[in-house]
Amino acid sequence: MIKRLLERFRRDRGRHKATAQVDFFADDLVIPSIVWHRTQDSPNDPIALVVHLYARILYELAELNKVQVARQLMEFVEQVCQRLIGAEGPPKRLRLPLGQLRYSTEPPLSPAIRTYQAEFYQFQDGRYRVEFRGSLGKEELYLPGAFLALLQFCLDELGDETLKGLAQALDRLHLYYRYRRDFWEGTSLSTGPAFALSAEELRPEE
Repeated sequence: MIKRLLERFRRDRGRHKATAQVDFFADDLVIPSIVWHRTQDSPNDPIALVVHLYARILYELAELNKVQVARQLMEFVEQVCQRLIGAEGPPKRLRLPLGQLRYSTEPPLSPAIRTYQAEFYQFQDGRYRVEFRGSLGKEELYLPGAFLALLQFCLDELGDETLKGLAQALDRLHLYYRYRRDFWEGTSLSTGPAFALSAEELRPEE
């Protein structure tokens, strides 16, 4: 019986698809990475990962009473998305301003002083979930910085169509939050990304 329960628990956790990690080092160096543990089933996998992690970061900021910081992050990301969506032809590979942070893909020899990590899972019905872990302290800098570093990684690494799809999904997530006004609610961690990844229409009168 216990064996059956354990097997059911493993199934319910979903398939472990990827690990997204952002490490901060001395001298304000930030290095993002995404490791895929399973072959990507579709170009939408990176989109789903980034959208779910973005929703989680906004939620974490709100939980820490940093709602204004979350809104500022959303405003900036929205500007980036509009430039990518509105561009004719291939999307422009932007260089995002990261303030005092220095972006890199080559880790130094010294260990990271702060790490944010997201384990990405997919259920059999197609739903996703993220297990998020991170350091505490100066979240008004490090949490937005972690997402922007990961977004820069996507700008550098994703294919043209996938990158445009990501911009459209992030824009749809902003649309959802604009009308629902609930990125600080626990339900937004699933309902917001689900809408962003769908073709569902959002009627303001609802």
